[in-house]
Amino acid sequence: MTVGWWGAWVAAAIAAVSSEAPRARPGASLTLSADFVLKTTDTQGSETVTGALRFVPGGDVCVAVKTPRLQEMHLSLRALVIYYPDRDLAFVANVVPPKAPPMLDALAAGIADPGSTLPTQSKLIERKRANGNLSTRWRVIDGAGQELGEMRAAESREGVLSLDLYDTAGKPQRRFSFGDRLRVGGRSVPRTIGAEYFAAGGARQRQEQWTLTNLTRADDLRTAAIGCAHLGPRTKVQDLQW
Repeated sequence: MTVGWWGAWVAAAIAAVSSEAPRARPGASLTLSADFVLKTTDTQGSETVTGALRFVPGGDVCVAVKTPRLQEMHLSLRALVIYYPDRDLAFVANVVPPKAPPMLDALAAGIADPGSTLPTQSKLIERKRANGNLSTRWRVIDGAGQELGEMRAAESREGVLSLDLYDTAGKPQRRFSFGDRLRVGGRSVPRTIGAEYFAAGGARQRQEQWTLTNLTRADDLRTAAIGCAHLGPRTKVQDLQW
């Protein structure tokens, strides 16, 4: 199983999280803003990225990267735009399921209901409670009836504790863990997130550690509030492939 399908469904889950009202507060959608520190480690070494992000109703996500290099990103269900203000240069890619950019799936996985990140044909194969926590296993099935693998999730009353994706051979593909949480706009948002990404066969490719601070519900719905890659008439635009 490749995990492109899951990126697409997470993008849909982001839209649901941003536009639907939580049960506890009918009529209130989530507009989340936060500062972040993202530490990544892969075969090329380690890097620390800092900036601010915002979930906008309807599924858009805006990111303003401050270090190590100034850039703005706008992710929607239709397109990904990465803009470098100092060069007035933008890279643009159409988001076509099942190929969706994965860079924010760890955040969405910590906010969305685990089952909402799967194709609708997926089946719940195990559900059990222990010590106040809920553990579930899902057989992931696409629209054509093909089995893609398995998802395992653990949840507490506060939210998702962990989420693991496996291929059909039982090899890990993605692994997420979520730390302490804060209620924002009626939803439980993790302030720390650990993510691991694996290649086919289960070899670890990349690790991420997210730390969110200054979590707030942003009531100003203008997408320009946090850098949303607004391009000018002279902005140089290039196609982006992933």
